Amino acid sequence: MSTPTGRRLQALAILQSNPGISAGRLAERLNVTERTARRDVEHLREIGYRIDAEAGRFGGYTLSSGAASPPLVLDADESLAVALGLHSSVGVGGLAPAAVTALAKLTETMPARLRGRFEAVAAAEAVDGDEVRSADAGVLVALALACRAQEGVRFRHRRRSDEPGRARDVQPGQLVRAGGRWYLVGHERGSERWRAYALDRIADVRPLGTKFSTPPQPPDAAAFVADSVAHGWRHRIRVRVYLSGEEIRKLVRPSVASVTDEGDDCILSLGADDLDWAARWLVYLNVDFDVLEPAELADRLHSLGSWIAARYTG
Repeated sequence: MSTPTGRRLQALAILQSNPGISAGRLAERLNVTERTARRDVEHLREIGYRIDAEAGRFGGYTLSSGAASPPLVLDADESLAVALGLHSSVGVGGLAPAAVTALAKLTETMPARLRGRFEAVAAAEAVDGDEVRSADAGVLVALALACRAQEGVRFRHRRRSDEPGRARDVQPGQLVRAGGRWYLVGHERGSERWRAYALDRIADVRPLGTKFSTPPQPPDAAAFVADSVAHGWRHRIRVRVYLSGEEIRKLVRPSVASVTDEGDDCILSLGADDLDWAARWLVYLNVDFDVLEPAELADRLHSLGSWIAARYTG
């Protein structure tokens, strides 16, 4: 390193990976005199790093934990490893906003060659074996920062992928990744309840610089999202399936429907805006079932069967 600051950062990296290193060995690694190496250690102490020194022939410097957390220095492979670890764990409970913002900071300062490697590996990662629906990185980071700051935001949200959507003012609560998809648990201004917003249907996030008053947040954000995905629709659907819950769970993802065991049978519960879609999906499962609710679903199934019979009758 050609500058004192750069050399001290290099010294810090050496101390982190070589506990107990002697002043002489540190000087060799830095290509400076032992006196300069000792001065660099003193400077690091002055700016907050706790560096313990043990005297004697086998003594040396050890970087120890202190009252504060001073900046870490990571080499190229360490940066890549941390970034991939953050990317894999951002959906873990309350760590999601902090993990996303940390990931954003790390990838922003990552060398271009490392960023390419990281993006290539991250893009190939699947979540729980489900199809991954990508959320815009800018939307994800903006909402993570808003969750952390508890600051209201305005964004454009669309119910379906083929519509432009409308602007909503929302108090963000928590980000959750479920079924290969990102969700924001948020409370829209003027609404009476919290809801889950799919991030791949959100655009144009803008902080509002204020916090809205809201009802208490759902105590378990992940469970709230799972329930919303299954039931937060125009139509609540329940069918009795003449298979065990264990067998039907092999066919149906938890993010699509919930299964309640009832002896040799089970109750399959889900939500949908389109009953024709629900009829086609249930037929696709190729299982024996009876409709419990809504009654209109039985009519849609009858119409679907009649159309298929008429279309493919010799």
